[in-house]
Amino acid sequence: MKIDFNDEQLALLKEVVGEYAEQCYEEMLEFKRIAVEADDKFVMDEYNALAESEEARFRQVKSLGEYIARYEELMRNV
Repeated sequence: MKIDFNDEQLALLKEVVGEYAEQCYEEMLEFKRIAVEADDKFVMDEYNALAESEEARFRQVKSLGEYIARYEELMRNV
């Protein structure tokens, strides 16, 4: 499968993916902060689980960004 993007579309896609990755990372840190400050074990466990979920999402989005960068490099060399 091949998808053609013009330069403007590709730049926007990279920007959006980068911003979303940053948002995921910030959410992960916030969830970890809340977990550390929690007095209740249940609350701590729940926020740690949320942090792990956001960390997994961050890794996925970061991987997508890297894939887009490789795609861009490949298309330049065509």
